[in-house]
Amino acid sequence: MKPVNSATLNQKTMKTKILWLTAAFSLVLIGCNNDDDNPTTPTVPIATNDVRANSEMDDISDDVLYIAESESNEAISGRGGGNTFLAGCATINTEQDGDTWIRTIDFGDTNCTLFTGNQVRGKIILTFTTDFEAQTRTVSYAFDGFYHNDRKVEGNRTVVRQILGNGHPQATISLNLTVTATDGTVYNRVGERVREFTAGYDTPWNLFDNEFSITGSWVTSVSTTGQTYATTINTPLHIKWTCPHIVSGSVTVVRGSDGATAILDYGDGACDDDAVLTINGIAYDINL
Repeated sequence: MKPVNSATLNQKTMKTKILWLTAAFSLVLIGCNNDDDNPTTPTVPIATNDVRANSEMDDISDDVLYIAESESNEAISGRGGGNTFLAGCATINTEQDGDTWIRTIDFGDTNCTLFTGNQVRGKIILTFTTDFEAQTRTVSYAFDGFYHNDRKVEGNRTVVRQILGNGHPQATISLNLTVTATDGTVYNRVGERVREFTAGYDTPWNLFDNEFSITGSWVTSVSTTGQTYATTINTPLHIKWTCPHIVSGSVTVVRGSDGATAILDYGDGACDDDAVLTINGIAYDINL
């Protein structure tokens, strides 16, 4: 396979996901399989279902994180009912047990649509302390019959929120997520992601000025094949709510079975679809 000037990857443009890298990794490796002159090129393409599952897990992580943060903030502020992200499709119940609050978000037995366009049903259960003055706050959450775009979601996660010295809110997410696809394949993701809220945090009523910096690493495993994919954010990903693409940063994905590696560089901050994908040391200009 020879380097090309561009390759169009038609992917859903949700800016907080890493799905573009996963898809690009798959497509380039599949194309490189036809190059008999390069014996170092991996011979087994990434399964399409694995690409979709990784994208879905990015979706789930983002949606659940936003729900956990916004709902714990709603409870602490005492506003209640102001969370437009849920779009009125959830019933919320809050209980107090000593110094612990338990907040259950019940989406019901039929799918309802979130602000992001994803469909959910079932319950998310949040647990957090009543010490609302603490600079560091931990929100734990679990799932009860919860489905995201008809994939069953299980496991638990912890979000540790704190205010950095520069005044930016930061959330550290410990991942332990299991997703069962509609075909029965089970995917598990374990790792950590850190999201720094760099702009727009002081205007909670306005989503459009939000900007984030994302770091972290995680491993996704597949039940049917035993395959693993290790993802590492090398350079923080810069996310702007108003841009459909990650505007800067880089990510590496390594496949466990053969060490096949892909690096995606999102650029220098411009809101465009230009990126550079590097496979086996060869760089390819692509369009996301």
